Amino acid sequence: MTSMEQSASERLDDDEDENDSMDIASLGAFAYGLNDRHYIRFKRRGPALLVSFEVERGQTPLADRASRFDDLASEMDWSTLILVSKGDTWFRAPEVITFFDALVDGTLLDQFADALFYGQGSGGHGALAYALTTPGARVLALAPHVGFAMPGAPDDTRFALPKDVNFAARYGVTPANLAGTRAIWLLHDPNNAADRAHVTALSAAPVQPLRCRNMGSDIEAGLAELRLLEEMIVRAMEGDLRPSEFYRALRVRRDEPAALRRLIGRLIDAKRPVLEALAVRNIAQRTGRHRFAKRFEQIEADLRAKGITIPVSRAR
Repeated sequence: MTSMEQSASERLDDDEDENDSMDIASLGAFAYGLNDRHYIRFKRRGPALLVSFEVERGQTPLADRASRFDDLASEMDWSTLILVSKGDTWFRAPEVITFFDALVDGTLLDQFADALFYGQGSGGHGALAYALTTPGARVLALAPHVGFAMPGAPDDTRFALPKDVNFAARYGVTPANLAGTRAIWLLHDPNNAADRAHVTALSAAPVQPLRCRNMGSDIEAGLAELRLLEEMIVRAMEGDLRPSEFYRALRVRRDEPAALRRLIGRLIDAKRPVLEALAVRNIAQRTGRHRFAKRFEQIEADLRAKGITIPVSRAR
């Protein structure tokens, strides 16, 4: 840890009044590890603040991991507060909670006209949980996890949760704790039962669910493939993420190769040959792509051999 990083960390922990002028609220930048699984990085730019909760699933040291939003923030002149976790921790470690407690006691978050809390999955949990620290903040959460083993949270068997994580004690993701936010957008794939259950658990909160069909839980990657991720984050920061425009933008998936491959792959994995046939026929008819037409002929022949008839196309 560098001397500058140590200084930022020490100032965060110093609650003496005479040192208020030296706390993190006066710094233009700081970066340091909260513990061995969480790293924090702040960069002051303009009056809008992006608070992003990100998960490192590879071997990159947290101190070396760049945020995928660094270029966007620089272009938009946004200040950034980036928290990175090593794997899924849901950002519930005591050191993370203490950090946000210190922000509440200080003035750093009060210095920004707009704040957007962002995250996906366990990062979405972090965004929803700690938005409580900034009344009037906006939240953009992708396939977020509300929490586990707490009132109102859905059963979710996808994760082996550490026993020392308490989702309800502090900064719980509840409708009451989200009441002070300015706007909350929850993006999810309605075909994913587990992700849908987490979003439904917040139906009493002031949320705007946005459906991303056939994107699965990695909606961030899906939006990035469609070159829509940054646009949606900008719209959310400005409070201008309207459902009608969101769904209109998603319609580009009809002709985006990456999205089409994702859709067909999911139907193959789900062993839904009739739906796959309908999908590839529709793509072939709209785009004229020969390989989709050949794939349809192949599936149609296989199904006919089993006595299954594909519904007639309306385009005929």
